[in-house]
Amino acid sequence: MKKRKYPRQKIIHFLPIITFVFVCSMFSFSSYYTPKWMFKWKGIRKEIKDSVQKFDRYGEICFDSTSQFGYKLQNYFTHEWILKNATPSELYNLLDYPDGTVKAIAYEGLMYNSKVKKFPLLKRSLNDTLSFVFFSSGCEGTGVMLSDYVINFIANIDKGVPPRYNPPEIKLSEEEKDEILKLFYKRKAKENYYKKEFYKTLK
Repeated sequence: MKKRKYPRQKIIHFLPIITFVFVCSMFSFSSYYTPKWMFKWKGIRKEIKDSVQKFDRYGEICFDSTSQFGYKLQNYFTHEWILKNATPSELYNLLDYPDGTVKAIAYEGLMYNSKVKKFPLLKRSLNDTLSFVFFSSGCEGTGVMLSDYVINFIANIDKGVPPRYNPPEIKLSEEEKDEILKLFYKRKAKENYYKKEFYKTLK
């Protein structure tokens, strides 16, 4: 039995349709794609992964455990659970997570660990200029650079903002502290520029 041959003209006729479907598919993929899809969860337990993704769904740190907004209250307790249960190695891995608010939790957990050297962590946060942290207290919410959150809200090195809790013990030499603060002020001077670049990554 001879194989049926399709006329070449019919194939050519369908090419525009095939091309159109392909372009639409690629456009749809690029519209919904996020670097979070490519994050490597190796070394992070499933329960920590699930909690991080649950927290990241709303993308906001909540300082108030009495919030009337359900999702904020849920994020508050998820945040606290991650800090209590994630190991230092898991927190280090989360420093690479492509979201500043999740990174902030990882920095917080490491800053309160007495065995972790703080100077390299502080410098790392200062070099992560396109990560921003979003948080709220009550009905008010705002966003700051990751380094601002780490240095002011957690470590309270600059003393410019009251810390969220009692600040962790940060053992720095005067030279290290001066280096951190100089770099911090340098980053703060360009905050508006970094913010514009950050929002470009969301488009």
